[in-house]
Amino acid sequence: MFTLAHLSDIHLGPLPKVHGHQLLSKRLLGYVNWHHGRKYVHRRDVLDKLTRDLTARNPDHIAVTGDLTNLGLPQEFPPTAEWLNDLGQPDIVSVVPGNHDAYVHLSSDKAVAHWRPYMEANQEGQLLYAQPAGNFPYVRRFGEIALIGLSSAVPTAPFVAAGRLGAEQRSELSQALDRLKKEELFRIVLIHHPPLPGQTSWRRALRDAPALRDILTRYGAELVLHGHNHEQTVLECETVSGPAVIVGVPSASEAVDGRIPAARYNEYAIDRVGSGWSVEMTGRAFSSSGQIRDCETHVLRTR
Repeated sequence: MFTLAHLSDIHLGPLPKVHGHQLLSKRLLGYVNWHHGRKYVHRRDVLDKLTRDLTARNPDHIAVTGDLTNLGLPQEFPPTAEWLNDLGQPDIVSVVPGNHDAYVHLSSDKAVAHWRPYMEANQEGQLLYAQPAGNFPYVRRFGEIALIGLSSAVPTAPFVAAGRLGAEQRSELSQALDRLKKEELFRIVLIHHPPLPGQTSWRRALRDAPALRDILTRYGAELVLHGHNHEQTVLECETVSGPAVIVGVPSASEAVDGRIPAARYNEYAIDRVGSGWSVEMTGRAFSSSGQIRDCETHVLRTR
């Protein structure tokens, strides 16, 4: 059995000191929004409790699907790299970026390069599918499990939080899924934005979601994990390999008194059963008492 923990939309606080010239962009709106509301919603103490609970359960692997930062500031990336290091070493933690991590145009060498070890194929994955020069998708293999990391993070205009994979990444994904299917592996796709059309408003949607849905339909995947919407959702997409289960998770730091969903992560127990797979999801959430408790147990698939 392989256990995978999934969390997303970290929005690590507090916000570091911001230089005036850095607000001459879309960041000004985000900065005002943070100080007038978001800093009271995305709480570091809640995030710390959740991650302590997660690591105490000792999953085989941890997936983080983006929005580690708030404004994509250069000075936000070193603290998020330290947070990742506390969560686990790169061989047990996989990361993909979110729209907040690409808030404005910023050299990737100065930004997500801090997370690069968490976004690289491992040796077994590289042998199956070589990581392209554009860095995404990357493949990590753990026995019969394969993780495929995508980046939907692109800079956007004010009031827009959309994402895009682009033709090159979609082409690489098609080839990777096909290759992994031939190895009869359990394929888990990691992406920040919801992957299916209609899962969110146009302003927040993955621009090439119809094309991604077509790729999933044609080549198959067993599980697709995403964040972005800050809510728990479970959907299915029919594919050549049977239904792909699409799961969105709430923010790992968002906690407002009385709000549902609370800050949460999901844990997946994946097991080979005959020629098929058994997958059970357990949700662990921040409760009104301040404790982390099971909030849902759900069998996603058995075939």
